[in-house]
Amino acid sequence: MVRVAVVTGAARGLGRACTERFCRDGIAVLMVDNDTDALAAAVAEIEAIGGTARSVAADITSRSACAEVIGAAVAGWGRVDLLVNSAGVYPRKPVLDIGADDWRFVFDVNVLGTYFMMIEAIAVMRGQGSGHIVNVSSIDAFKAHPDNAHYAATKAAVVSLTRSLALEVAPMGIVVNSVAPGPMATEAAKQTDWYEPMVAGLPTRKPIEPGEVADLVAYLGSDANVSIVGENVVISGAGVIV
Repeated sequence: MVRVAVVTGAARGLGRACTERFCRDGIAVLMVDNDTDALAAAVAEIEAIGGTARSVAADITSRSACAEVIGAAVAGWGRVDLLVNSAGVYPRKPVLDIGADDWRFVFDVNVLGTYFMMIEAIAVMRGQGSGHIVNVSSIDAFKAHPDNAHYAATKAAVVSLTRSLALEVAPMGIVVNSVAPGPMATEAAKQTDWYEPMVAGLPTRKPIEPGEVADLVAYLGSDANVSIVGENVVISGAGVIV
């Protein structure tokens, strides 16, 4: 039986890396993103290398949209074995300039979107008696940086949400964890003014490669992982040791 994964933020970056890794493992992937053009291009590229992928363009801040995403996976393949919540936004602003709308925007995407996807997936996984969920947090949940207090707070919330959900759904056969990467070598990150200084500040002096994080996500989301439950796994080149 083919395993089925749903990956949000799948058009680029870590979400794309996870999709590529899963397809190499023979997993069918429903790719989710709000960028329709980038999503279509990503699906075509995945199919060109022999992967099995479909796509849904969705705004994960809407619970009904999240329900439609999970429904599409079930309609296409009959089940959902793995959910990876990789979608997120990374706004930067001095703490005294962060307004209520800024807070709502980053919270809605990074926390509510993650939560909505989780509960819709859990409804299906509970009926199956099994499933894995991997959420994407950040080392910013544990280490302060200038100009991103609101982002850091949402990523700390993702860690807490992961632990709470893991405790409640473990008896249902559902395994929930999160990963907290350091500065990843994505194309978007490389264009910023903070990327090189942040990498230089790591003890390893090396960026975190999306493929390396995807390998970790693949294990946490596999049937081989039975006992790593409710954990947040940091992958930061010793940038944060917890």
